[in-house]
Amino acid sequence: MPCVHLNQLFKLCRENDVRLSSSDLINVVCKQCGKQEVCPDTLIDQVESVATDQANDHPDPHHHEQSDA
Repeated sequence: MPCVHLNQLFKLCRENDVRLSSSDLINVVCKQCGKQEVCPDTLIDQVESVATDQANDHPDPHHHEQSDA
């Protein structure tokens, strides 16, 4: 169970729509309490979904559609 400090951090992330992206687990450590927690799934974006979203936002600039002229 996360300590009060980590819960505050996770709440801040949720309230500000802060998402973390990593291909590895994200371990968060509170040095005040000595507690360690794996970042909650609700704050973790999958790397593949972020890469896909970025690719969709920025199509290949070298691709040119042909017109039916």
